[in-house]
Amino acid sequence: MNERQKETSKKILDYLQENPDAGDTLEGITKWWLQSECVEQSVDKVAGVLEQLIKEGVVKKQKVKGGRPFYKIGKES
Repeated sequence: MNERQKETSKKILDYLQENPDAGDTLEGITKWWLQSECVEQSVDKVAGVLEQLIKEGVVKKQKVKGGRPFYKIGKES
């Protein structure tokens, strides 16, 4: 990951630690979670970071019937 991706990754993980029951779509994460941090992000950049976090096991991607993928913290509570 480059520095920008690391920064985005940290912001996503910080948000999930502060809000452990949170979950959202890629677009929702980009618009609501990261916008509140005053970070300009594109959906493509955030998608790459989320895929890396999934590979690391800290975020999980859920398929919602008839909907967009939903992302949550990777460990079960």
